[in-house]
Amino acid sequence: MEIHSVGKFLKGQVRGGDIVLIEYPSAYPFEDLVWGEIIPEISHDNQIVVDDFFGIGDLSFRNYIRKISPKEYRKIIEITKHIKVIKIGPGRASYGSIVDETPLTYEISEFMKNYYDAIRKALVESIKPLYFLSFGLAEYLYFGNERALQAILFSISNLPLEDWTSIYLINRDLVEKPQLAILEDISAWILDINQEEEKFTIKIKKES
Repeated sequence: MEIHSVGKFLKGQVRGGDIVLIEYPSAYPFEDLVWGEIIPEISHDNQIVVDDFFGIGDLSFRNYIRKISPKEYRKIIEITKHIKVIKIGPGRASYGSIVDETPLTYEISEFMKNYYDAIRKALVESIKPLYFLSFGLAEYLYFGNERALQAILFSISNLPLEDWTSIYLINRDLVEKPQLAILEDISAWILDINQEEEKFTIKIKKES
């Protein structure tokens, strides 16, 4: 089934505890989807926490603000003031409020300890419904292979995911098929973005 507004889909169909996997090809300008639609939509009465691997979220943010109007720029800057950012590994985070900077690692125990501490800092005094958004996950999996996937799975299985909605953005051209299959297996929803003729379409590939 094709959907025309991912933001409204997330607000209307997805429940707390759900994992939403958004798969897109390299040619897709995902910054327009994330910063132009998803984040503005879910920011209303919700807390957003971002995991940013390698500064991919920052790069997408800068790509987005370079092509929008001054009015749209002021709007998104105001929204980002309320975003909490966990910066993982190298790269910048010129948006939001950085609550923790964790070193890049593919060792499960070290990743889990660093990530758990970062999550705890991000959730201090948070009483609103939570959305977790991950940037750069495909890059993390690409460089770390099996160890990276194990670290991600271990963190997912040991954190209280029932308390928040997780949104994973995946450049499917970067990850191996078995890696993608595992992520699909644990996801409640999968949104598949493809180019058809001269436009991109977004379809529900798996639903809860």
